[in-house]
Amino acid sequence: MVMGTSFIQNGDVEMKGLFFSLIILILTMIFISFILLQKSLVSSYSKQIFVEARVDGMLNFYNSILKDCEKAFKIIGRRALNAAINKVITTGIPLDCSNCTVYELIFNGTINGESQPLLQGLTLEDWKNKLKIIAAEQAFELNISFNKILIYPYDSFNIKIEYEINVYLHDLKINASLNKSKQKEVLIKIENLEDPIYPLKTYGRVVNVFRLSPHWLNYSANDTNNLLDDLQNSYYHPSLKGGSIFDRLEGKCEVQEKYKISENYIGLESFVNKDKILSSGLDVNVEASNIDYIYFCNPGIKAFQVQGMPANFRLDNETTVYELTHLQIYNVSVIE
Repeated sequence: MVMGTSFIQNGDVEMKGLFFSLIILILTMIFISFILLQKSLVSSYSKQIFVEARVDGMLNFYNSILKDCEKAFKIIGRRALNAAINKVITTGIPLDCSNCTVYELIFNGTINGESQPLLQGLTLEDWKNKLKIIAAEQAFELNISFNKILIYPYDSFNIKIEYEINVYLHDLKINASLNKSKQKEVLIKIENLEDPIYPLKTYGRVVNVFRLSPHWLNYSANDTNNLLDDLQNSYYHPSLKGGSIFDRLEGKCEVQEKYKISENYIGLESFVNKDKILSSGLDVNVEASNIDYIYFCNPGIKAFQVQGMPANFRLDNETTVYELTHLQIYNVSVIE
């Protein structure tokens, strides 16, 4: 009887040990499964965070390209204008097509295929190549293209460049792509650039720089000091007929129809300083209007001597901006 009881007790102990071991095993498996699941969730979450970070980085890079492109167009566009002006002044030969030449300079740095020093290493193609290098450093494949480009005078003192930029970005790390197009525009100031019409019409002896008059629309018949200052400095004013910068690059004194794209006045006019013309060794047409596009190209238009101004100063009565004549907009009294 005692031996049978001992056997049963030993069997109970073994069963309890086996049951306990099974529980330990099950708990261990649950714990391991939990750890694996947690690691999987953490890995998945980390991958999601990584992907989101890369997508955000791609979008930020795209936006920075758009902003930097505007700056590039402004810098390169102004250099292109300067290069075009230098070409006209140094050769004495007007351009055939101003906006075509500016386009060629912006993208290729050339005029009729001839490289221009001012644009060496500074064209829009150079800008694109530099961005490709920056993109590659961040594991992005980049391609930028431009469409629907239009270059024209926006107003008397600015040219406008309209363009469509297409940006293709491919992230090599997450195999994701972005392909977007956007219509953009920039204005480029022409102030402080040289007016090509002066050297073209004076055999390169007289130069003048585009500077808006600080006295514009502030003239008085009783006090001609502002008008006199405009004459002495050959400041510029908006004009209905006087050639825009693109017309002047082509040796044209008046605005051509092909450049009348903007609704704004795009023409320019300055007062020719006849004393400066005379001191350069050139003959002076005293009776011609001092308005530059008339003096250089239409000297036969009737002009009037003005009270309070030098004896060789003349002003015509042709219509200009705001449907006013030159005599009206400069608010002068003529000497009969």
